[in-house]
Amino acid sequence: RRYTECVTTALWRRMEDPVLPTLRTMRTKRWTYGLTIAIAVFVCFHQYGVRSDSRVVIGSQVKTPSNCRSAMHIRRSDIIRNTAGALMLGMSHAARSDPVKFASGNDAPVLCAQAKEGMKRRRGIIDVSNTEVFERTPCKVGGYVSKLKYSIDAPEYFTPLTGYKDGGPDPSGLLDMRLESSDFGGDRPVSIVISNGETPDRKDYPWKKVSSITELGDPNQFLKILAPQLSVNEKIVSSETIDGVTYYRYQLYKAAANYNNRKVISAAVVNGELVTCVGLASESNWVKAAPVLFDAINSFRIMV
Repeated sequence: RRYTECVTTALWRRMEDPVLPTLRTMRTKRWTYGLTIAIAVFVCFHQYGVRSDSRVVIGSQVKTPSNCRSAMHIRRSDIIRNTAGALMLGMSHAARSDPVKFASGNDAPVLCAQAKEGMKRRRGIIDVSNTEVFERTPCKVGGYVSKLKYSIDAPEYFTPLTGYKDGGPDPSGLLDMRLESSDFGGDRPVSIVISNGETPDRKDYPWKKVSSITELGDPNQFLKILAPQLSVNEKIVSSETIDGVTYYRYQLYKAAANYNNRKVISAAVVNGELVTCVGLASESNWVKAAPVLFDAINSFRIMV
């Protein structure tokens, strides 16, 4: 505890110095969390020490160097052990960084994953980090099946897929955008998929006759129209109107399912065109992925 207080004291004092300007601006992927703490340890014990006028608020108490052991009396083994612990702590959390905007019809803000020659028909779970299957390339996102322009804000460690049917994000040609991330661990990646709700086995699309999703009923009524055969164990629904567009939102859970059984959905209809934005996670990574998916799906906007 005293060790942590010393590190925190030095870090807060030195963050305003030009020596460490990048700590506030560098994107915080998993390794950056550990690296930032490790640098703080180095700064505290090997360069700056703890100043006599340093203060830091921890909980409801104001700590000063008198509450900390002198850096001279902390053993090297303690420094190494705690630094290693900080690095492991950073690696154990899903990456968090400032979101970037994925806008349909525009260039992706990050490099995309494209299946290599001969790998496009590969079956099974997609792992965009597998360099034997995927290569990185610039690409355009969205604009393949949806006539509406839209945007979504998601962390930069979500990788768009590209190069499938008509250059789109999936072999079936049914998706308009697909983002994948393996940063949350678990038995399968976390996905964000966007589509217009049209499938080969369906011919009737009630939303094509309305100008707003509200004309199809409340969120529960619309969900039955969108997915008549849907069966879930838990369902949370809500709605929100932003800039004249009403979005129906859902959080769905299906128990004992051998797939991404957690879904976060935002759907909107504008002038007969439906766009659904769906975040998918499995039970094994839901706890880590949930806050990120909520933020991303809630940021989904139709550009009108």
